Amino acid sequence: MLSFAYMLAEIFTAAAWSTPYSFARDSISSLGVTTCEVGSCSPLHDVMNSSFVALGALTLIGAIFLHRHIRSGREKKWILSLAVIIAVSTAATGLFPANDGTFIHWTAVLPGFIARHVVLALIAWHLWHEKRVVALWSALCALVGVVGAILMLAQTLHFGLGERLALYPMPMWMAVTGTAVLVALARRTVLKRFVFPVPFVFRMPKPFHVGPLDPAGLTPHLGATAASAAAR
Repeated sequence: MLSFAYMLAEIFTAAAWSTPYSFARDSISSLGVTTCEVGSCSPLHDVMNSSFVALGALTLIGAIFLHRHIRSGREKKWILSLAVIIAVSTAATGLFPANDGTFIHWTAVLPGFIARHVVLALIAWHLWHEKRVVALWSALCALVGVVGAILMLAQTLHFGLGERLALYPMPMWMAVTGTAVLVALARRTVLKRFVFPVPFVFRMPKPFHVGPLDPAGLTPHLGATAASAAAR
């Protein structure tokens, strides 16, 4: 759930730029540069780079908890291995900013850039018969990420927009899935103790039953009518 904070870190860091930062045109890595150059100066680069390291740590912690819900086998090993690669790559992005050199920075970024789409696809495949909703959500995130990566590499979109379409699905998957797990856990434990009565206006009225007729066959007995009214 704390992965939501990564999005806030981007907004907070971008707001400190003296020159306008464009989420559509500028790269995410520009938020972490530690030097000031023309068109790339991030006064709060420590916030962004720290958020990269924190997101990597959260990814690793999430992978540790996730392995309990994956059956033993080859898929489990692949999912856990790829999650560790994503975690290390994300943290390394903050430890080696873009101004440290293109080769060093992309060596840190590229493994996690590729592994995130593969691991989401594997999770969708693995959980398809057990947790269909989670599988569909994972497949959707993987699809958006792959499409974003293709559009970014093909330069069909502005670099910043394409990069975010490629990278955002993973932290969003973590945050939304973590929130759903916490809500389900709360419903089974804490909220189970509470009874939420349905308001009167939403209650369905009980059917009205007419009592037996009097000997004359004209009107119901008074007692039967009163009982039916009380039942309502």
